Amino acid sequence: MQRSNMARLGRGLATAGLVVLLAGAAAAATAPASATETARAAWLLQRDAAQTLALTGEFAAADDFGGGAASGATDFDSAKRGGALPVLASLVLPGAGEAMLGHKRGYVMMALDIFAWTQVAKNHGDGNDLRDEYYAFADEHYRDGLLARAYIAGNSDPERGGVGSFYFPSYPSIADSTELDGALPLYVTKEEDRREYYENLGKWDQFVFGWDDFMSPQSYATIPGNEWYTPTGNAKIDLEQPWVSGNREAYRLMRDASNDAFKTRDRWLYVNIGLRIFSVLQTAYFDGLLGGNGGGEGDDRVSLGGHEVKIIAQPTGLRRAVVAASVSF
Repeated sequence: MQRSNMARLGRGLATAGLVVLLAGAAAAATAPASATETARAAWLLQRDAAQTLALTGEFAAADDFGGGAASGATDFDSAKRGGALPVLASLVLPGAGEAMLGHKRGYVMMALDIFAWTQVAKNHGDGNDLRDEYYAFADEHYRDGLLARAYIAGNSDPERGGVGSFYFPSYPSIADSTELDGALPLYVTKEEDRREYYENLGKWDQFVFGWDDFMSPQSYATIPGNEWYTPTGNAKIDLEQPWVSGNREAYRLMRDASNDAFKTRDRWLYVNIGLRIFSVLQTAYFDGLLGGNGGGEGDDRVSLGGHEVKIIAQPTGLRRAVVAASVSF
């Protein structure tokens, strides 16, 4: 009897529990959905749109992964961006881009660039002035007519007569200065090439006879007190002696001074070019275009939905490379 009563009690409890479960299910079916469930449903409905955000240049917000509606927010930290304008400004005036982004070092670079340009202008002007001076000096002390005397056969000039043919026997004899163009392989007229004309006068020994103070090595050795020098017959030894033509030696020094000024001008010009290259790269780094963070002024790491994005580039040969991106969840 007691066992029968226990069985009835168990069946009653089971029936009551089943009724409670059915009632709860009915209530759940008729009760309004919670805010969380509504958000999850919205996310599921907009899932396709969220997946295409990367293709449109937008990124999903932090709540897109795990719930919430899609958003077009971009999570690049708070570092300010200047776009391409600061980079272009750095190309025009080094340091301008850095100054636009708030870096004081830009003013130092601008001052250095301006100073370098003043040196470029100064040395360019000095080189031109010195060049005009040695041009005028050559016009005063050098003559093609004197040069021709050294190559005219049978010329009676005590210093130049026959000396050209002696040191340069492969050159043909000429009748006058009008034949220099065909006789001397390096000869050009001033009208043909002004720069080369003035360069040849001091550079090549075959033109030394045209200077007004030329002294033949053979005659020099016969002057009392100069017996110490014995002509060798070698043009590179005899004609390069400074006493052969003091005016040519002075001309060479003047020309070297002009060339040194132009070389200094070019060095300062390289400084200007180098400043522009450095400033463009530095500005691009500060601006985040090269992945920089402005020298520690904020974190410029790219993130998607609060998760850091890493860009991976790996060369696979001379002409190929693999570029990939990874996102950690």
